[in-house]
Amino acid sequence: MKKKSIPLLWVAIVLSISGCATSPMYYWGNYSSTLYHYRKDASDEALNKHMAQLNAIVNVSKERHLRVPPGVYCELGYLNAKQGNNKQALELFILEKTTYPESTHFVDRLAESIKTSETIDKKP
Repeated sequence: MKKKSIPLLWVAIVLSISGCATSPMYYWGNYSSTLYHYRKDASDEALNKHMAQLNAIVNVSKERHLRVPPGVYCELGYLNAKQGNNKQALELFILEKTTYPESTHFVDRLAESIKTSETIDKKP
């Protein structure tokens, strides 16, 4: 290898590595902390804080033109379903499937369980 091409090689390596490190793929916010506190306490307050964090992740991701992280729409939908907001849950499941088509089978099963529980609850 020629001596002139070695510095160019190093410059190319440094630029390619630094380019990857400066652009985040997802915005996770304070997800880990709020999930930990929700799992630990299981209180309504902890649940509300975690749901607020999930909504913040969605909003900030959109503001920054990033994809919402995998599973965030689905988790938010599941928590809405637990609170009886089934329509909102199903809308969030659709967003998860649209954003991550590979989750379709799993999300469809969750949606089906919500629809089934609605049917069971409505029976006299």
